[in-house]
Amino acid sequence: MKSKAVILFISLFSVFSSVNGQTFKANIKYSKLTATYNFIQKLSDYYPDNEYKQIFKNSSYNTPHYLRLIAQLDTLSLQESLPFQGYPYGQKQPFQTISLIEKNLINSNTIDHFISQTFGIIPNDQFFAFTNILSNFVPVYQELIYLPNKTDFDNKVKELALFVETVDLHQYFETGLRFYGTEWDSLVPIDIAIIPTLGEGGFTATAFLNNAISEVPLNFKHNDILFCVLMHEIFHLLYDGQSLKLKQEIERWFTQNPSVNSQYAYLLLDEALATALGNGFVFEGFTNETDKEDWYNVKYINLMAQKIYPLVKDYINNKKTIDQYFIDKYIAAYDNHFSDWTNELDHILTYRYILSENRNDFKYFRQKYRYASKSVYHTEINKTNLESLKQSPITKVVILSENSGEKLELVKNTFPELREWSYNAEDEFIYTSTLTDKTKLIIVNNPNDNFEKIFGETYNNKQIR
Repeated sequence: MKSKAVILFISLFSVFSSVNGQTFKANIKYSKLTATYNFIQKLSDYYPDNEYKQIFKNSSYNTPHYLRLIAQLDTLSLQESLPFQGYPYGQKQPFQTISLIEKNLINSNTIDHFISQTFGIIPNDQFFAFTNILSNFVPVYQELIYLPNKTDFDNKVKELALFVETVDLHQYFETGLRFYGTEWDSLVPIDIAIIPTLGEGGFTATAFLNNAISEVPLNFKHNDILFCVLMHEIFHLLYDGQSLKLKQEIERWFTQNPSVNSQYAYLLLDEALATALGNGFVFEGFTNETDKEDWYNVKYINLMAQKIYPLVKDYINNKKTIDQYFIDKYIAAYDNHFSDWTNELDHILTYRYILSENRNDFKYFRQKYRYASKSVYHTEINKTNLESLKQSPITKVVILSENSGEKLELVKNTFPELREWSYNAEDEFIYTSTLTDKTKLIIVNNPNDNFEKIFGETYNNKQIR
């Protein structure tokens, strides 16, 4: 019974702040189910080597039974997505089943509670396979990771929660609401799951709905930096919560701007703003000076956020909301300092729509270009998928294999920009084009089933020449 009680334990700390006379609530917790799910993902073959893989490999749980469950998780269809009508592409998080699943993992004390709250979100066979995997791995995570580090884990969550209580959280939240032009209701809390990790590297975080998940190394002692990261994630939620009218205005300001780089600047906007606010403004609020270190571990986000920070700070100090002038100045900063980024694959493949009949090609992109804030993959190259590809204002990649002549013609007829394009369907080649929507189209003809070699040699420096 004692072991079971530990498994069900969830640490919960609530922070209350007043926003415009309303009480804003943030819950900081350690969720064992979220941590277990995160643990299983780190054991996947798709995930880079890490401390958890080594611990599991050396344990008594390294058996065919558990290895099959790890592999099975990668095959489950946990994510279905439904866009909200009228919102610009990629500027409003769609309804996603995985978000509800992760939200319920955060807020469930037991597997049984999670099952009762989540049943029906995805097909039964997929759901029960997922809960079976999770149930099997709760005691594995318990024995291998949580119990050996229980004191440190619990102290890390408590330490951060106590730090947040000393911070003027409502000031930063209200600043974000005003800058983004977003409405919020005091009845909606922000539920933040902290997952202490064993690694000695940096930390990661993600936000969805009214939730955030952050992985924090146990040896990381700078709670001010952690708080900046949490605010960064909250600012993502406020960006996502902008009204349909404002989202449409922002899109119009970008599309009407004559810059050839405006679309990739637009795709970068959410992360650049959250970083400028969270890692710039909030950090400066603690220290009265600008952070001299990198603000984000992705070059493009880090440099853009630092470049636009004076503009963001000016709007904050003058209590102004994002407007057309702000967007034009933002695009000008991209043009004047980073216009070459639209030829860097690490940047443009952050937002990618890939068609290939070979699923291994998708694995290649996930491994070589791991950071992806927007990714779509389809295995059928047909008129329907090509039309969907055409309408998506992100980087487009089409990979064709043997007997590609007919499909190359289909691709050519889909895009008016390819009207004058000529090719030999029997040759290996890569062709790139800049489309009317200001994104890149990359066509790979791969008749000899040699994709990785063609792509790697053509873009050996990850740049479009």
